[in-house]
Amino acid sequence: MYKGEPVLTFWSGELLDGYGHGSYYILNQSYAEIAHFSAVGYEELSDLHEFTITSDDTALVIIYTPKQADLSDVGGEKDGWIFDCIFQEIDIGSGKLVFEWNASTHVGVNETVNELGDAGSEGSPFDYFHMNSVLKDANGEYLISGRVMDAVFKISSSGDIIWRLGGKQSDFDVADEAVFAFQHDARWVDGNQTRMTIFDNGPTDAVGYSRGLLFAVDQDAKTVSLIHEFYNGAKTFAKFEGSLQVLDPSSSDTNYFLGYGNQPFLAEFSSNGTLLLDAQFGATNTVNGYRTYKLPWTGKPITTPDIHLDTDAHTAYVSWNGATEVQWWDVYSANATNGTWRYAASANRTGFETSVELGGVSLGTYLRARAVNGSGGALGWSRATDGKGLFDASGDVDEKRNNTSSSSTVSTTARATGSSATVAAATSATSGLAVRIGRGMVEKVVVAVVVVALV
Repeated sequence: MYKGEPVLTFWSGELLDGYGHGSYYILNQSYAEIAHFSAVGYEELSDLHEFTITSDDTALVIIYTPKQADLSDVGGEKDGWIFDCIFQEIDIGSGKLVFEWNASTHVGVNETVNELGDAGSEGSPFDYFHMNSVLKDANGEYLISGRVMDAVFKISSSGDIIWRLGGKQSDFDVADEAVFAFQHDARWVDGNQTRMTIFDNGPTDAVGYSRGLLFAVDQDAKTVSLIHEFYNGAKTFAKFEGSLQVLDPSSSDTNYFLGYGNQPFLAEFSSNGTLLLDAQFGATNTVNGYRTYKLPWTGKPITTPDIHLDTDAHTAYVSWNGATEVQWWDVYSANATNGTWRYAASANRTGFETSVELGGVSLGTYLRARAVNGSGGALGWSRATDGKGLFDASGDVDEKRNNTSSSSTVSTTARATGSSATVAAATSATSGLAVRIGRGMVEKVVVAVVVVALV
């Protein structure tokens, strides 16, 4: 949410070796850009690992930047180089910096579990911390994840480390079954900060697959225990990236949504860990989703619907990129683009593109399609087509429905009354529950947003 309205956010830029250089975008429900910005003082160097909007309409973002450092504790040069991980809180409206914290001032290189290898030079800095998530709580404190620290850090509003959870200098006694490694997406579940979720990439000494973890955290006693672990049927190992989402943090009976990062799998679970959905959305080792979300989303594009007429197959194909309220399509015909448009046929929406069969229907020279919502309201018209091109159209609309085809897939009577006989068939394709997937590509623009309706 931004300024009380639902929005889509994404990072776009160049994907480098485990980090990125780019900037941040916010789109409204019509997919129009309403904000575009970079980290303060690091123009076009903004990293891909975090972009979260807080309840204060500020943005939490991360920067990776080279810095000289003493690497002798890890077998490197005294005058070596590291990637310093910085996070910023930025007021989106004004672009002003609200808060900034950097890892190198507070966390020593000796705490890393990463191996130096050939890194450590100015041209190849050592990634000793690898910050990959930031969360701000109601107290103005921050929860951050350091992947190659095997640790989560709580940071005060003054920048001091309040505690470390996991890693070489953990302040907590972590139960054996709750030990994690190379983690992502550390989040508090509740305002009382008694439960936390993490995507545990692993592997650890005991577990060789990736999993979502729900912890019970006692910050006074400094103990962490495992409430539930979540993993798919294949027990997939995701070497990097990943997320675990609590669908309703206010309910103890909520479901959990798991994304497998560099492997194109997602899963949903009941509160007791029962696997409800186990899905793959792309080619293994090719498509990845940094984080995966299940969210309500209503898309209202300012574009018009698309139509293609295959005259040989007597079929029209209709779609509307980004529209989520379309329940069915009505097709109208006319002999002139500014003539009277008469009803020809209909079809329930079936996924992104819907085919409308026109066999046996008396048609004019041109066709247009109208997108209709569940209550029968018109959402938008396509341009006109004669099967060879697209044309601007106007004219009157004759709503009489006496030109129906035997292949028409929906009862026009049910449509006119808005009865459940029509709506039920269409709702399965447009439930309003969507999966948002950020997909990495090794080119200049590296994140695409894909919205998938779940049935």
